[in-house]
Amino acid sequence: MREFALTLHVRIHDSITALRRAHAIGDDDLASAQAGEIQDLVEIAARHGMDLGAGYSELTLAG
Repeated sequence: MREFALTLHVRIHDSITALRRAHAIGDDDLASAQAGEIQDLVEIAARHGMDLGAGYSELTLAG
């Protein structure tokens, strides 16, 4: 389960980085896609009982 949690955190981090880049270059379609991916990853974590904290959920709501 540790590897799963670590992988999930890394994927969320990478998606957040991509979301920020998309916003920086003004690519709204890419930003929307990244926000959706973050939301999906947070939902996967929740289904597996992982507490990611409020920081990730706030990011998905802003998407």
